[in-house]
Amino acid sequence: MESIQDGINGILRPIIQADMETICQIELECFPIEEAATPAQLMDRFNVASDLFLGYEINGKIVAFICGTRSNDNLLTFQSMYEHAANGKTLCIHALCVTSNFRRQGIASILLKHYIEYIKQAIPSISVINLIAHDYLIPFYEKAGFQCLGLSSVVQGKFSWYNCQMIL
Repeated sequence: MESIQDGINGILRPIIQADMETICQIELECFPIEEAATPAQLMDRFNVASDLFLGYEINGKIVAFICGTRSNDNLLTFQSMYEHAANGKTLCIHALCVTSNFRRQGIASILLKHYIEYIKQAIPSISVINLIAHDYLIPFYEKAGFQCLGLSSVVQGKFSWYNCQMIL
């Protein structure tokens, strides 16, 4: 994955080990504590699937990221949040996070769009992308090309999650 300059003066680039402290901080800023991945979980994901971590940098600082792991499951499950199937045909997106100072500027859309294009080009064996989202985010993901498949079996935090899927 190469670095890409975009129209908002940001750079999309792969996340590296040195970024992981910032990634953990952004995760905790963007999710309630009962929904956030722990630093250890994020590091575990990074250690097995670093090629599935993409960051958005402005003025030398990561302000957003997206990450996932591969799975053999048809949907994102609680179990797939903790495992990585190196040859899995399904990509499970676990987080798309933008720091509060940079929200509502289109960064999440840019990051998601480039991530999907990267997956299509670099990892053609992935045929499905799954994620779970709260109801208020479903329109955002539908606009990006995902289909809402209904309520997820995943229970994490106080609010319901919904399965969203994109067939590549």
